[in-house]
Amino acid sequence: MTRALLRLYTLKVKLHLSMLALTFYGVQCQATPAKITLVTENLPPYQIIGKNNHDISGFAYDIVKETFKRSKINYSLAAYPWVRSYKLSLNNPNTCIFSIARIPIREAKYTWIGQITEKNNAVVWGLKTNKHSQQIQTLDDLKKYVIAVNQDDVTHLGMLKNGFKEGKHLYLLQNTNSLINLLVTRSEIDFIIADDITISYRADLAGVDINLLQRVLEIDNLPLDFYLACNKKTDKKVIATLTDKLAEIHQDGTYLKILAHWKNKMPRLK
Repeated sequence: MTRALLRLYTLKVKLHLSMLALTFYGVQCQATPAKITLVTENLPPYQIIGKNNHDISGFAYDIVKETFKRSKINYSLAAYPWVRSYKLSLNNPNTCIFSIARIPIREAKYTWIGQITEKNNAVVWGLKTNKHSQQIQTLDDLKKYVIAVNQDDVTHLGMLKNGFKEGKHLYLLQNTNSLINLLVTRSEIDFIIADDITISYRADLAGVDINLLQRVLEIDNLPLDFYLACNKKTDKKVIATLTDKLAEIHQDGTYLKILAHWKNKMPRLK
């Protein structure tokens, strides 16, 4: 074999080996699920965020943590105000969010993994000193007043669907922790919308005595059934695995065990 032919043969072998290596690498990449960014907010007792986003706990967090543990999917977790977490999950592939209410207006925006909390409805709350509370019998009665809701939260979107208007009936705020403070400190705010389970935690965070508040109206068509959901462009293998493992948690009794652990911290749970 001449030197020229030998060099050509050697070049072909190297090229072939390089192609094999690239093919193997591509297969390996496809077989490895993407790393997931998991976002949430501070919403006790569902997810309780400690200082500097450390020492995270909560009923929903325990369910989600167990789901990812069983799925063996690599993820990072960050907590932000709801508006930011919501936007991050909508705009970024391979990003999942909890605890998010599953309502018609959001149905097509996410891939829904599964339910992670008990069923619960939104509730209108007011101060016991508010004499208008006795006049509220239906949702339409509330249209005479100003109600504070968290921006892009299920209560905000649900009230829009019920015919309430921003700036007229609804006052929007971005910080969940400010909701009860607003009711107490701003005379122009007549009512707020929260739920039976989180209301006492919200009061504690605001430094407000829960006994100052009264339950005005339960909104039956505004359920707060919280889910784990992912951006529509999340790795399909991740979606399939998370869905399967969360269903397994419900089926094998793990969900009920975690619920039992937290139930005494949710005194208003029906």
